[in-house]
Amino acid sequence: MRITNKLNFTNSVSTSMGGQSALYKISQQLASGLKIQNSYEDASTYIDNTRLEYELKTLEQVKQATSSAKELTENSMKALQDMVKLLEDFKVKVTQAASDSNSQTSREAIAKELQRIKESIIQLANTSVNGQYLFAGSQVANKPFDSNGNYYGDKNNINVVTGSGTESPYNIPGWDLFFKADGDYKKQITTNISFKDNRYTEADKDKQGYLNGDSAWKQLIGQNYVKDGKLDPYKDFEDKDQKLDFPPSTLYVQGTKPDGTSFKSAVLVKPDDKIEDVLEQIGALYGNTPNNKVVEVSINNSGQIQITDLKQGNNKLDFHAVAYTPQMNTTDQYKAMEKFVKDNNLNMDDVTNEVMQAAIQNGDITNPTNPVTIRLTGRDGAEQEFTFSLAQTDFIKSNMTDSAGNKANGADYDNVYFEKDGNTVYGNVSQVIKGSNAYATDSTKLSEVMAGDSLNGTTLNLKVNSKGGNSYNVTINLGNSTVSYPDPNNPDQTISFPIMHTDPTTGNSGVVTPSNEITYGQINNIIGMFASDKVPTQSITVNNNKIDTTGYNNIQQLIKDSQATVDVSMDYKGRISVTDKLSSGTNIGISLSDSQSGHFPVPPYSETAQIQSGPNFSFSANNALTIDEPNVDLIKDLDAMIDAVLSGNMRADGNSSDPRNTGMQGALERLDHLADHVSKLNTTMGAYHNIIDGVNTRVSFLSVNVQSIKSNVIDIDYGEAMMNLMQTQLAYQASLKASTTISQLSLLNYM
Repeated sequence: MRITNKLNFTNSVSTSMGGQSALYKISQQLASGLKIQNSYEDASTYIDNTRLEYELKTLEQVKQATSSAKELTENSMKALQDMVKLLEDFKVKVTQAASDSNSQTSREAIAKELQRIKESIIQLANTSVNGQYLFAGSQVANKPFDSNGNYYGDKNNINVVTGSGTESPYNIPGWDLFFKADGDYKKQITTNISFKDNRYTEADKDKQGYLNGDSAWKQLIGQNYVKDGKLDPYKDFEDKDQKLDFPPSTLYVQGTKPDGTSFKSAVLVKPDDKIEDVLEQIGALYGNTPNNKVVEVSINNSGQIQITDLKQGNNKLDFHAVAYTPQMNTTDQYKAMEKFVKDNNLNMDDVTNEVMQAAIQNGDITNPTNPVTIRLTGRDGAEQEFTFSLAQTDFIKSNMTDSAGNKANGADYDNVYFEKDGNTVYGNVSQVIKGSNAYATDSTKLSEVMAGDSLNGTTLNLKVNSKGGNSYNVTINLGNSTVSYPDPNNPDQTISFPIMHTDPTTGNSGVVTPSNEITYGQINNIIGMFASDKVPTQSITVNNNKIDTTGYNNIQQLIKDSQATVDVSMDYKGRISVTDKLSSGTNIGISLSDSQSGHFPVPPYSETAQIQSGPNFSFSANNALTIDEPNVDLIKDLDAMIDAVLSGNMRADGNSSDPRNTGMQGALERLDHLADHVSKLNTTMGAYHNIIDGVNTRVSFLSVNVQSIKSNVIDIDYGEAMMNLMQTQLAYQASLKASTTISQLSLLNYM
């Protein structure tokens, strides 16, 4: 091969440029600390470095987010801990108020302290950090609670990303804090009338002790067997030779079992029956058997009946009872009647049944005939008439108004008007979905709540005193989905219209809603129409289960017009709530009850209970008071406790100004639940905090590991790089020297 100057020049330039490139690359590595500067230099290294860089960024974001979330959980836990401490202080004050030594002035002072504690709890619930409210759900920019404890946040959790495809909650919504049910608590209800030994009159009030399980039923009736109150407490009741034979009482019981089904029953209670035996009979009505109990029925130290659902988490239990006992005007008249019964071998059970058959018409116990006269026949065929009144023994009283517009008495159960609060009237019975114990909403079907198996034959009686001062007596037939009422301009005529929904095939006409598909929202629309006087002036006909466009538009427009002035909806506790939008107060009155309300098996009765299915629905009722239940309503519960302190009621008192308040004893039982409720939420928040703290620690550790791996992938070894630099420099200098030497050679050197 011929070596020319051109070849030598080309080799020298190539070697020089290669050396320069190598030196530049090593210099760049030393300057940047990185093995490569561009992706094309080493695709494998570049891909690994990019992936690790992404992981580092992700870990850094998770670390930053969990650090922020950790701070919020710490602040939330502090607020919850302070709230538990305030509830403990509240309990101490209520216990102090429950002392008999307190005067009204001292109780008022304690009530003011309790009010301040309640306000402090609301302030804690409104805690904000860096402009974010801790207990507002996902509505962190909105103040969650007002001074009355009403909630304006939502029920949502806020989650923090803890890794690829994983996240963890780090807040407690205010709904959970103030309202969420505790599935590990039982519902406990009580009557508010104390059973006393009524053998003694008010003149011997100091002898009227509270009855217990061993007390006889006749001690409860006592002087009420006669009107003149002249029975001898010992001779007429206890003396084995002189005591009188008293007639049995008729006990009417109705309520809702733990499984959500309703019942009603009538039974004779003998004078010598023990209260304990009566309680056992009541328990049997709820489903108790000798081998299995579903409820616990007892009498407390104040002579009040308490019923506890033995299954945790249930929220359906309800109770109402009233007893009627034949009563004569004077003791002498009674003794004459008793002598006639004995002399003629008659039975006092028959006396009671004769009286009840004359007094109770069609099984309606709310409006008995009183007094009544019965005719008893002797052994010789001689007849004698006796006149009886009915002595009513109440178990529960309230300040409610019955559907006839009169003050409700102990016989009234759910034939009562809704309670009123400012411009709102509301039913006091929560509509609870069977199976789930969740509260009903506007979209809930009535069939999901009803106590029976079918709506066929179920009719609701709706009485409305409207916003405009008109009165309506409305029948809602759920069996055929029809609403009817007397024509205001012609009471002898009836106007009717169907319960309907939009026909999906046309979009501008209606279809009759099947009974099992009717929702609470539809019932609420009907109530709103009558409450606002926006009702049809003539009947709307149905053809083949359909409503034409004209009739459909008429009802839709009436509903829309009614909603402009009256809002009817299910509130947060599943109760029907009617609000007069244009008034701070309202004259609207609503009574809604099942047509079977107050109707019982007809006489004659025996010692064995006659049981029938109760009404399918109850919307507002003079029912048993709730001492405790799975659901909480924290601020409203505290308000009721403060009222109990102000009134000085130790227990529920049906004769007080606030008969539906469970008193200070009930408050103490409920407070334990409320404190435990908040403590459990604090525990939940602690679990959130531990998870987030663990993620934060793990992410910090992973960041170091990934950074180390990334360093191995992309960072240079400076010692190795310096050696490579020296070697490359020597090689480069040698190549330059060689190129210089070769470039000086020519043929003249060999001539």
